[in-house]
Amino acid sequence: MNRFASLALLCTCGLALLFFSCESSPDASATESETDTEAIVQRTNIRLAKRNANDEFVEGTSFTRAPDHIEQIMPAIYQNEGPAWENENIAFRMYWDRRNGIDIHGKKVRDMVLDTVGLDRNNYHKMSDWGMDVLKAGNSLGAGTIALMIDGEVHRIGDAREEKVRITEETAERSGFLLEYRGLEIAGRTLDLDWAISIEAGTHHYESEVTFRGLTGGESLLIGIVNLHSDTLYTLEKEDRFIAYTHGPQAEGEYFLGMAASVDKSLYLNTGELAPDAQPVSSTYYLEAKLAEGKTTSYRFTAGWAPGHPAFKDREAFSQVIR
Repeated sequence: MNRFASLALLCTCGLALLFFSCESSPDASATESETDTEAIVQRTNIRLAKRNANDEFVEGTSFTRAPDHIEQIMPAIYQNEGPAWENENIAFRMYWDRRNGIDIHGKKVRDMVLDTVGLDRNNYHKMSDWGMDVLKAGNSLGAGTIALMIDGEVHRIGDAREEKVRITEETAERSGFLLEYRGLEIAGRTLDLDWAISIEAGTHHYESEVTFRGLTGGESLLIGIVNLHSDTLYTLEKEDRFIAYTHGPQAEGEYFLGMAASVDKSLYLNTGELAPDAQPVSSTYYLEAKLAEGKTTSYRFTAGWAPGHPAFKDREAFSQVIR
């Protein structure tokens, strides 16, 4: 082989070596993919767990409420007494018995905490590193609990022939679940209710979609805000939303808390108040919205707790995050 041929061969081999060394190996791709997966931060969460025969809470994706589970039962059958949901800013839970009430867990951390909150060894009514249960609801409509107004009378959403819950979505950025009530007997009507609740990362609210079947006319939806420690209901309009909200040292421990319900302006009917001695619902401000047979009425409920977000000591700062 002459000198020029040898040089050509050397150049060809060098180019081949350079080409193959620049190719990504399958192992390298897998490592990059794993790194991307590890970088995902969970910013929403649903905790749905039931006590088993070994006295342990076991997570599930769906449950049917026992026919005899009507009143509050202690120790709790479900962790947090029912489904609980959160994002990095705030957390909520539902009393999944005939109360069907919604409560607030204020958060001081941005981590997801509900998987360990509500265990027997924990007391969420006392301040912890993560936060605490911030609301005393009593016989009110709590933090966005719903009721029906029928021909001027208030009716609580109570026990039904059958109640189910199932998680419909749980991702890093958005989570949701569906409550199904079949055979609600209210004011001479037999009603079915689908109640979908979801939460998105980066917000201070949850979104609720309510669909009734069996309506006969004269019904409207009440969305509640407990007022055990509040004497003023503020209202405002923001873009296409009508908003009713409270603000002040109304959380447990007299911490500042803002609570707001909002609906599309096209759905808004009225605001009102239920007195401390009213029945079947008391100590509640409400936002009244339109209902139609088989059609969905949506609302949002916002909560801002100052120990987790100090800016919410200011009413204006809280009003800015209401959607």
